[in-house]
Amino acid sequence: MALQSLSGRHQTIGPRSTYKMCNPDHEEIVSHVTADSADHELFEGLNDHDLAVLGERFAVAHFRKGELVYSPYDVGDALFLIESGRVRLFRSASDGRQVTLALLDPGSSFGQITMLDHSTHDAYAEAMADCALRVLRLPELERALAEHPRMALNLMRSLAERLHDAEDQIESLAFRPVPARLAAKLLELMDRYGRVTPTGIRIDERFTHMQLAEMIGTSRETLTKVLNELRDAHLIDVRERLVWGIDADGLDRVKRSA
Repeated sequence: MALQSLSGRHQTIGPRSTYKMCNPDHEEIVSHVTADSADHELFEGLNDHDLAVLGERFAVAHFRKGELVYSPYDVGDALFLIESGRVRLFRSASDGRQVTLALLDPGSSFGQITMLDHSTHDAYAEAMADCALRVLRLPELERALAEHPRMALNLMRSLAERLHDAEDQIESLAFRPVPARLAAKLLELMDRYGRVTPTGIRIDERFTHMQLAEMIGTSRETLTKVLNELRDAHLIDVRERLVWGIDADGLDRVKRSA
């Protein structure tokens, strides 16, 4: 299926894709914003003056749910900070299979690695909800890092955290069975999006079986089977297309099983 990302070039990522067509010219809807808070990971520790100066260099681009921010066909020439919405980083095989590398929420940044080595992106970035992204192009990033050493340190920490997460994901795929991987992912989602209720911890975001399968590197059929097993064991429940964690300790035991 042909797609367009921020660059406006058409791309194909596999026969299973059902993505919406992107606005081919997001630059028309870019406007400058002020970095008026330190909520973003790259702004941590910066004072109000530094934030005001940086705010003059950022632009904001809007993406609708299902649009691509970039693809492996695009050169990495911008750093993105999520103002609102959610972004999924993923890779795709030629047969359409996908694996999710990261789910990123407001305050997170992405696009750093390819900016630093001036290469094309190594993954797709997809808006999982309507998003507002702060955009900093490479020349402005280099200038900002030179003028604000704390921002450079925050960028290094962000890259180190992303590397740590990637190593954990490789270890999980290599050594953990699917039930353990699913239990670990559900506990993570409960921690990130969970709301405590009298009947359990409700994950207040809807994820399809395919989306969950792509998060843990398995097929939709296997995911559904294991999800039903956890439900039969009274560790989780699924109601109104939402997953509820009923027994977090039980899920943790499954997570630690080999």
